[in-house]
Amino acid sequence: MKQFLLLAAAGIAALAFALPATAGTVTFRGVVVAKDSARKSIVTVSRNGVVRTIRARGALRRVRLGRVVAVQAASLPDGTFAASKIRPLGRAGRAHFRATVAAVKGATLALSAGGSVFALRVRGKTGSATGGGFRPGDRIETDALVKKGSLQARRDALKKIGHDDRLELEGIYLATADDGTIEMAVLHRGRVYISVPDDLMVPDFQPGDEIVAVVTVAEDGSFTLVKAENESSGGDDERGGVNGDGTFTVVGVVKSLSVDRIFVKTGDDDPATCAVPEGFDTTGFAVGQMVQMTCDYGDGHPVLLELQHYVEPEHLYATGAITDLTDDSITIQGDGEPVTCAIPDDFDLSDFEVGNAVIMYCLKIDDVWTLKAIKHKEGPPPPPPDYVLANGSIDTLTAAEITVTTDDGPVTCAVPDGADLSAFHADDDVEMKCVHTDAGLRLKRLQSDSAVWEG
Repeated sequence: MKQFLLLAAAGIAALAFALPATAGTVTFRGVVVAKDSARKSIVTVSRNGVVRTIRARGALRRVRLGRVVAVQAASLPDGTFAASKIRPLGRAGRAHFRATVAAVKGATLALSAGGSVFALRVRGKTGSATGGGFRPGDRIETDALVKKGSLQARRDALKKIGHDDRLELEGIYLATADDGTIEMAVLHRGRVYISVPDDLMVPDFQPGDEIVAVVTVAEDGSFTLVKAENESSGGDDERGGVNGDGTFTVVGVVKSLSVDRIFVKTGDDDPATCAVPEGFDTTGFAVGQMVQMTCDYGDGHPVLLELQHYVEPEHLYATGAITDLTDDSITIQGDGEPVTCAIPDDFDLSDFEVGNAVIMYCLKIDDVWTLKAIKHKEGPPPPPPDYVLANGSIDTLTAAEITVTTDDGPVTCAVPDGADLSAFHADDDVEMKCVHTDAGLRLKRLQSDSAVWEG
């Protein structure tokens, strides 16, 4: 079935340094708190608490967690940086920063900051090692240790300072459910689920793709998609983005153009800057024109690869039932006039047939309305069962019930008949999920650092 959906201050005594900067580059220093081999990136925390994601590529293997580095890099359109030089300055054992909780997985918080999601291991029994009641969207401030190859903090060093209703997730696309919900892995292991509004279209993700998703966070910690980008696509998204092949694509207005450099302004962000290589023909392009620009950022010095004039294509959304479907076109009937769009040669509609309720997105290409994306329109999903989440330490555990002490007090749930909880003991730090029943709360799921039970 082919789916079409929408797309920290470091506690260091670092020495001053200077790297020769060229146009379009920035220099900074920080302690490395995370690495992502799939994304070929590192995460640094500077002395002033700024978290940055640096696409290190060739230098990735030489950079270790806890190392203080001086970085010369180019700014990329998504707010990350492409390193041209990374120089080690020494080691640091601490980092102070702010971030947003993206997920709670056992004794690990998945944190979103600086364009990355990275892990923070929570230690100690003050409250709970499973996060102490933190939920997705919670904004935290912490002093952390970079120790034994991981970022760690004691529970009493974590301070909740607010809540973000919107955050950025990056990870691996896993699957799309029948109701359109996207399943992705953050930190390459923890799974999160993202609801997709009916009128939102996203790229055609494939399992294993590196994706970035901007989501809203509801009070219960659930995510709803705002927009998504495929970093493995190599530039398939018509509006552009940073690609996994060492290139980026932007759409915007030319602000400056010379024989050796071009600046393209995209929205409210700083202009994207690329060097114009010798022999590249920019005849016909001028300041003020709307263009689509693709540049190679692989070595931290973006170089222009492609430049073309850009005209915002006309588009339409149509919702209704399929009334006609041939090899060449598709027609759907909604509340108004029927809408017909041509079908591109490589478009797979084998999962669709006449009578299906769908949402269709078409672009006008060469004066012909052409299918760009389509998905089944599902009815509203059934409401999830009411449940309670408790993060804390086990106070009592018997064959009949379990009590977990949290920051907000004890939570007691009945243990289902036959549940094997022999791997859990008093004082274990756990994450517990219980559902409401007519007889009261009943245990549904229990997880510690070393065991998981789910009924």
